[in-house]
Amino acid sequence: MSDIPKPGPDFSGAGPVEYAPPEAQSRSAAGQTLASAEARLLATPGVVSVGVTTGRPGEEALAVGVTDANVAAHLPREINGVPLIITVTGPVDAQGQR
Repeated sequence: MSDIPKPGPDFSGAGPVEYAPPEAQSRSAAGQTLASAEARLLATPGVVSVGVTTGRPGEEALAVGVTDANVAAHLPREINGVPLIITVTGPVDAQGQR
């Protein structure tokens, strides 16, 4: 071992560091569609979840969870050219606090 200290940053006097992320990156088509359609989809009776997922290779899609197949039958297959992947999850209940 050497007695020579290794060069590197000196954090001995570091205080709070301001976080300044770069401007928000442009959203993908699926992200934009989610932002515009999420509230409308979740307001549909029987729709329990909405998010972005992967669809066909190289494509994104919206993942929509529904309580039963009847709900799925009434949803569009795509919104603004973004496909919906609909999954029958059944009812979803949040666990209560104990």
